[in-house]
This record gives sequence, C-alpha cells and structure tokens, in this order.
Amino acid sequence: MMVMTANGATTKKKKTSSAPMALPFRQLALDEFARQFDTAHIEDMSPAKRRVVEAFLRLCVVHGMQSVSMRTLAKELDIKAPTIYSHFPGGRDEIIAESLRWHFHHFCSALVDAVRPAKDASSFLDAMIRLHFVRQVQLPESNLWDLIVGIDRSVQILPVDLSVQVAHWVDLYESLYIAVARDLGLEDVTIKVKMVNTLLEGSTRWFEPTKTAKGLSRGADQAVAISRQILGMAAS
Repeated sequence: MMVMTANGATTKKKKTSSAPMALPFRQLALDEFARQFDTAHIEDMSPAKRRVVEAFLRLCVVHGMQSVSMRTLAKELDIKAPTIYSHFPGGRDEIIAESLRWHFHHFCSALVDAVRPAKDASSFLDAMIRLHFVRQVQLPESNLWDLIVGIDRSVQILPVDLSVQVAHWVDLYESLYIAVARDLGLEDVTIKVKMVNTLLEGSTRWFEPTKTAKGLSRGADQAVAISRQILGMAAS
C-alpha cells in the first residue's frame, strides 16, 4: 500500500505480521507442568489435615514409610486414631497420596518461582538445576519420596491411580528439561535428561553436607556444571 509522507512524497508501507509470536518450548512445558497441580485444593486444606500430613512426613523421614502406622501417627499428634480417619476416610493410603501431592505441589511452586526471573533458556536451565539440588540437600523428605517413586516404578507399592499420576508428574518434569534443551538447539536428549535427574536426586550422596550458604552455592555450581556436561553443553 502507498502512503504519503510529510513532504508530499509517496512510499510503500511495510507489511506487519499480525500473527502472535510463538512461545518458547520451555514456557509451554512449564505451563503444562504447573497445570497438573490443584493449587486451590492444597491451599484449602484444613489446618487439621495439614498437621496430619506434616506429621506423617516427619515420621517417614525418621522411621521409614513402612514403619508409620495410624497408631504411630496418632501418638505423634497426641490424638486418637479415629480422629485421623475423620479427616482421611481412606486411612493410610489416602494420607500417603495426600503427602505425595503436598510434596510435588511445593516442588512445583518453588520451581515456577525459581525460573520466572530467567531471561533466557540458559539461565532457565541453570535455575531448574539449582532449585532441584538445593531442595534435595535441604529437605530430607525429598530423598524419601524419590525412593518411594523409584520402588513403585519397579514393584508397585502405591495405589494404582496415584502410581499413574506420579509417573505422569515425573514425565512432565523431565519434559521441561527436554523443552529447554530444544530452545538451546539440542535434540535427542531424553536419556541425558534422565541421567541429569538421577544426578540431582542423588545429590546427598556426592555433595559434602554444609550449613553455610557459600558451601551450598558451590554445590549448586557443581550440579550445574556436571548437568551441562551430561547434556553436551558448555559451562555457563
């Protein structure tokens, strides 16, 4: 289309595209990951139910999940077992399911917060790795649930519906890494992503525990460097 300029000359107007800019693969994957978690359900949990879930997690970390009975839980909370059933009619299986949802929900929320400030795919990837490493080292229940999920993958120990749901969550999390890799121009990284996830889940086995922020930061730097090597990337 021809348009007239201020001095009376005519010039051809450049066409502008009205098509929306495609979102990065990582953003699409993050949106899908976040949609799996019912935020309202977690936030609406009554204080009494939350207390039961938190006590169950504490006992599992100390004694192991198989050792935590309804009686043990009731004793920890200084209440009678029937009171727990009033909150969780499904008993122990329902508490395990709720505890897993609780754990994954908080991991998801922390992950979204960690990657939100990322300016590009490279910093997004580093933020993911650092978040996973720090939570793995600082939260004992992370190792507990990784163990449960790992055992369930080999010999099903969770209720069928929950087992399927948890496997789906793990797949979505790994899909985040695959999506970031695509944004960075990397392909065929599915196996490498599983290796990175295994590295991070085992952080407490190779990282020397430290209570200082500086020491934790060094450990996170190591996690980022090794993960990038596995994925076939240069150090950040």
